[in-house]
Amino acid sequence: MRQWLKNLRTEKKLTMKELATKLGISESYYCAIENGDRQKNMDITLVAALSAALGVSISAIAQYESDVQAATRSASM
Repeated sequence: MRQWLKNLRTEKKLTMKELATKLGISESYYCAIENGDRQKNMDITLVAALSAALGVSISAIAQYESDVQAATRSASM
C-alpha cells in the first residue's frame, strides 16, 4: 500500500474520486494505484499529475516511491 499517497490525499481533504478526476483516471484505477496493485513503477506522466494535483514536488514523490520500493524489497527477503 502507498500509505504516503493516502496521507497526502487525506491531508488535502480529497476523496479518491476527486483525486482520480483531477488525474483524469477512474476511481477504481486510482484506488488500485493507492493500494499498490497498479503502477508498481509509476510512469512520469502520473508522477507529474500527482505533483500538480497534490501540490508536492516530483522529487518528493520520487523519494516516497523509492522508500516503498526499498520496503518491498526488504519484505521479500
